[in-house]
Amino acid sequence: MDKRCWLPVCVILLMELQVSSQERVKGFTRGKVILPCRYNAMPTEKVTMFWRYKDDRNVYNIVSGKADLTDQDRQFRDRIRIFPEEWANGNFSLLLTDLKDSDSGSYSCFIPTEDILRQVELSVQEKPTPEPEVGPKSSSMSIRVENLSPFLFLLLSPALHFL
Repeated sequence: MDKRCWLPVCVILLMELQVSSQERVKGFTRGKVILPCRYNAMPTEKVTMFWRYKDDRNVYNIVSGKADLTDQDRQFRDRIRIFPEEWANGNFSLLLTDLKDSDSGSYSCFIPTEDILRQVELSVQEKPTPEPEVGPKSSSMSIRVENLSPFLFLLLSPALHFL
């Protein structure tokens, strides 16, 4: 096979890498997280883009530059914030609040006019509880005992029993 035939294949593969990417994001239950979706070029004024969960559940739609939540999945109602002031910068990231275990999974941001697909894998886990401090530094009782030690030493010292 001629080596020149591989050049178009390589170009197509490189173009495919530019329009599709995947990120991993971690969040904690009852917390909030930003799911990133950025595009370097300036989008048109009447941008259309779609956020999906597991490819088929509607998270958020922007149609002709306006939010369209008519078919938004109930799981995401009143828990999504998007930043319209950032759209001109190519930023279509969204804020997901009040995270639940059931929010874990694959999200996709699709901008059909630019043939851009961004995928985000969200992992929601329980927030770790801090371990209690061990040691006398947080106890006021230990400070009092340390202050009494020199007094007790003098009181109980055999040299003081000469009277």
